[in-house]
Amino acid sequence: MNDGKIIIDKIIEKAEAEAKAIKGKANLEVEAILKAAEEKAKRESEALKKSAEAEAEKVKAKAISGAELQGKISVLQEKQSILEDVIAQAKKSLETLPDAQYAQTIGSMLAGLDKGKGTEIIVSEKDRERLAKIIGERGFILSNENRELNGGFIVKNGDIEYNYSFESIIAVEQEEIRQIAAKILF
Repeated sequence: MNDGKIIIDKIIEKAEAEAKAIKGKANLEVEAILKAAEEKAKRESEALKKSAEAEAEKVKAKAISGAELQGKISVLQEKQSILEDVIAQAKKSLETLPDAQYAQTIGSMLAGLDKGKGTEIIVSEKDRERLAKIIGERGFILSNENRELNGGFIVKNGDIEYNYSFESIIAVEQEEIRQIAAKILF
């Protein structure tokens, strides 16, 4: 029976050797698979990290750009507000000139106009007295009509009227006034 045991021992020994070889080969394959998986995970992780960094840079650049734009808008709005205040102050200054200066200003404006036959100058009730003399001196007729004007006058030639009120002049010349004021202020 020794021979049977020897054969069985050899079979077992051979099986154990084969099992050991298979187990060793499997361990090597497992290690190779794990190493490949780790390398793949590392590459994908780096790619995702780079992608996330690039996306973060885009978001950051967009936020900075938006903030810069908002800042420029705020500055522009403030400049517009300042220009509006300057125009309003200039208009107020014209409307509150002392009588002599006001008459001189209106006289200068009238001097640049054509004197047609029968051309009338319409003023406000409050300006009637202080402008009557200068209107006559410039060769125009002071109209019997009055208008609600906060400075300036209206030229009436027959059915045609030309508005030279300060408000109208400023409205028409507003863009040019803004440009001049902006050059001075900014």
